[in-house]
Amino acid sequence: MEEKLKKRADVILKSSMYSFMITGVMVGMPLMSPAVGPLAVTTLWAEAISPKTLGMVQGTGIITQNHLDIPLSGGKFPLADGAKIKTEGGVIRVNFPGKNWIQLGPYGSMTIVKRANGYLVKIEGGEVKFHLNQGDIVIFEGPASMMLSEGASFKEGSILVASGITSVSMKKGEFKVKDLANKKEFWATSGNPVMLGAGSLEIIPTSSDDGIAEGSSELPSGAVPLFGADGHCVGYMTKSGGFVSAPGIVPPLAHPISQNSLSKVPKLPGGAKPLFEKHGKYMGFVSNGLFVYDDPPDDNNDTNKKKKRRRLAAIILGTLGAGVVGFTAAGISGAFTSHPGAPVIPVTPTVP
Repeated sequence: MEEKLKKRADVILKSSMYSFMITGVMVGMPLMSPAVGPLAVTTLWAEAISPKTLGMVQGTGIITQNHLDIPLSGGKFPLADGAKIKTEGGVIRVNFPGKNWIQLGPYGSMTIVKRANGYLVKIEGGEVKFHLNQGDIVIFEGPASMMLSEGASFKEGSILVASGITSVSMKKGEFKVKDLANKKEFWATSGNPVMLGAGSLEIIPTSSDDGIAEGSSELPSGAVPLFGADGHCVGYMTKSGGFVSAPGIVPPLAHPISQNSLSKVPKLPGGAKPLFEKHGKYMGFVSNGLFVYDDPPDDNNDTNKKKKRRRLAAIILGTLGAGVVGFTAAGISGAFTSHPGAPVIPVTPTVP
């Protein structure tokens, strides 16, 4: 038995696949710690990469599949059936066969499963942009909504799911939008976006024109940098009230946000992150692809003192390339984290 195991290990060591993995030829694959033997490495990657690969993902965020959390920092990685994707400051693009792709924006979460004739994308929160040469290859599902095409023609647009809101905007083609809660159907077209559940809330579009040139360290005119509780900049609020995710666009504050400022933050939804301006004033929070803040009343106008307007803005990425293209580093940051399920061996990648 021992001799057979030695022969099996020798075959693995000499195989082209092992060489392919251990040298890091695959974009975004780190070299493994020399403390981990070849069988352990093979076992880990067998766990991480399902035979039912849906496509390749690229960007910055966390992929959870086959009981493993896989952090990405700009690299590429094969996506398994049933994988969950989460982002914070960056975005992740999923490239399906046939030049079809979808992209999860900042502070979002979605799960992708294979279906008979394509893919089902379950959006838990955030904005998902799509570019579908085969328009009916993907069906999108929100908490109480479904978006689908009745034809295979080209489709391009975006879907925002957050705080009970579903917004569908099309650039090309049309999508049927099903309001499952009220048993109604609508058609979203380039001239007719569909919004469900907004009520009296005001949605502020954040345009790509509000972004910055890649590599720029200067804020647009009228922009206000916003900081997390740790004092690090996460992005900026635009002159029109939109929000652009641009971590580190300005240097961090000299110290974290004070306890006095933190005590003034109202109760927030689960998972929401409060944001502050440089003097510690609470400005709003980010959650599920939205920046939410209370538009302060004008102190000189008594009619506005009665009530603040809660306004919502979709979050966009600061630069077009950030989190999607232009990365040459290893691509997978940190260690794999395992979840209950089939046994897996934790591995900490080392920097080449």
